[in-house]
Amino acid sequence: MDSNAPKSGRVRSAAGRVRGVILSPQGWQKFQTAKQQAESDETWGKHFTQEDISDRAGLSLNTLARIFKRELGVDRQSLEYLFRAFGLELTKADLTSPVSSPEAAKTRRADPQQDWDNAVDTSVFYGRAAELAQLWQWIVSERCRIVGLLGIGGIGKSTIAVKAALGMQTEFEVVVWRSLANAPPLDELLSSLLKFLMPLYGEDPVIPTTLDEKLSKLMHYLRSRRCLLILDNAEIILHSEQVGQWRSGYEGYGQLLRAIGETPHPSCLLLTSREKPQEMALMEGAQALVRSLTLSGLTPADGRAIFRQKGAFTGSEAEWQTLIHHYGGNPLALKLVAAAIQDLFNGSIAEVLAYLNQGISIFTDIRDLLARQFDRLTENEQHVMFWQAIHREPVSLADMRENVIDLAYQKSVPNLVNSLLRRSLIEKAKPTLLEKTDGLFFLQPVVMEYVTERFVQQVCAEFETQQIDVLRSHLLMQVQAKDYIREIQIRLIVQPVIERLLSRFGSVAAIEARARQLLAQQGKTPGYIGGNLINLLVQLQVDLRGSDFSDLVVQQADLRQVDLAGVNFQQAALAKSIFSETLSLAMSIDLSPDGQRIAVGDSSGNIHLWNITTTQLLATFEGHMGWIWSVAFSPDGNTLASSSSDTSVRLWDVQSGRCLQVLTEHTSCVWSVSFSPDGQQIASGSEDQTVRLWNLQGQCPNWGSRPVVSAQRVRVGSAV
Repeated sequence: MDSNAPKSGRVRSAAGRVRGVILSPQGWQKFQTAKQQAESDETWGKHFTQEDISDRAGLSLNTLARIFKRELGVDRQSLEYLFRAFGLELTKADLTSPVSSPEAAKTRRADPQQDWDNAVDTSVFYGRAAELAQLWQWIVSERCRIVGLLGIGGIGKSTIAVKAALGMQTEFEVVVWRSLANAPPLDELLSSLLKFLMPLYGEDPVIPTTLDEKLSKLMHYLRSRRCLLILDNAEIILHSEQVGQWRSGYEGYGQLLRAIGETPHPSCLLLTSREKPQEMALMEGAQALVRSLTLSGLTPADGRAIFRQKGAFTGSEAEWQTLIHHYGGNPLALKLVAAAIQDLFNGSIAEVLAYLNQGISIFTDIRDLLARQFDRLTENEQHVMFWQAIHREPVSLADMRENVIDLAYQKSVPNLVNSLLRRSLIEKAKPTLLEKTDGLFFLQPVVMEYVTERFVQQVCAEFETQQIDVLRSHLLMQVQAKDYIREIQIRLIVQPVIERLLSRFGSVAAIEARARQLLAQQGKTPGYIGGNLINLLVQLQVDLRGSDFSDLVVQQADLRQVDLAGVNFQQAALAKSIFSETLSLAMSIDLSPDGQRIAVGDSSGNIHLWNITTTQLLATFEGHMGWIWSVAFSPDGNTLASSSSDTSVRLWDVQSGRCLQVLTEHTSCVWSVSFSPDGQQIASGSEDQTVRLWNLQGQCPNWGSRPVVSAQRVRVGSAV
């Protein structure tokens, strides 16, 4: 035993004393270096186990476990014994307070000097002590301007970035986290950053207008205070084929990196990405203030900790090491593998290795892992995953069920989500101090990226083969979602679909022809295909004037700013479609004889009148007390008739919006109404099994003062 170790043996138990400190990243790195040096000494010449260190330092195994976990505080004296056992002196810089409890994290995230946005939760974290120490050295000790955290999908870049930032947050005046997973343009990102930073500097949040002015303003703030800026998932905006290059339209991010890397300031940008941007590669070096750390996988011990979270597994030490090494210690891969081994091999590690030893690869890499995991899902489970990718943010069970059109499938959504949770493909959000997220479900970025790609592939395959499934059951975009969500859906779903279709069909005209063919085939079939196809045509800037969309189910079509002159929506179901204003459920529609105006009756009892060319809302007619099932213009376009579930037929003056007459002879819901060709009569069909013919020939200057219509009743076998 080392002469500096306490003579009393293992007397330092983990109980009975208030523990208040842990090793700082600097202290941990110092200890690891000394331990490695001792292990390489010819006297020892071996790897230290915890029992070896316990004997050497005179500390109990329980206390050592607390020290090595670096989350539960111990007393300073125990750390002094540990350091002395390896010839080290404990200094103040080697110590810090425990900062990783969920409660502490919640308190920090409520700090007005910090904006964690949608940073991942780190309450469950495995290993990575060396990586955290290296990040501390570069960011805190050496004050690097840019540090890149690189690695393949699922390796844990986002989690380590949050863990590192939480550990060093007291070294900065401002901490800001932003995700690039939804590919925000640089202008949008800078506006978001400035909106948070400007009030901290006592300035009115008046965002500059030009990109250069915004970048200049951000650099001013980075020079004025010590800020830690974390940008997560940069690979989303990098080119898929040209390594290190930015996607078209995102080249400005290179300008941002150059400004931060080459300009003197006390702040730091921590960037996570699957690959290194070219600007970082050019700026970094041993003597430069730009560095990058490529993450490797977890150690076998830390990898096994992931499996313990999933249940009981059987395997020898050697089998565990072989399995975890085979999957590169990738945390996400191990989570998915653990779920698969439970399902396929009843938790037996040996059975999995038997396949691997025969050269049969069950999973080759993270994408193959995701592909195989996804392909094992039932069709309905895959459909839930598609909806998750469409929503783009954590979503509740209720919201998922609301979008499902098949009632049987709708009822099974909770069970499907539970199944996906077990497979580690969907995760449940944890509530935070600032935002209630309990009960919401989401996809990890690497999973969302893969599922989005699969969704786009399937949509395009169905469009080409005309074998329709998800095009009918799922939305390409949610036109009534938040603006930023809809923009993301257009950018990451609709546009990729268009790009693939252009590659396959060769021209917009060919895509238009196929879309119109599919529209003609679908008719009144329930689902989203009508809205999806029309939205594709709108995004392709196809001229829709004169189109015949009568009798179609058109859900969630975005027709704002679209010239609809001559478009026929007669008897079309327009639920949740958007014109220039949001409707309730659209129940009926008619086009004026001159083709300039369109009337839509909704489920709130209102009739909306639009100018087709300008998409301007001209008037809203109010009076019905139930759903409006039918609207019809008179041949001269001056009068509008409407029928409703309130058993009435109403006549309206189109110019003034005044109700001219209420016809109340029917005793049940009035399903339909129509003018005769000369405009002198109208016919109405009702649930009361009658058709009534209304004579409008009476001449009267004031329709509302006395009856001007007479009715004849025709008894029929069923309502018209």
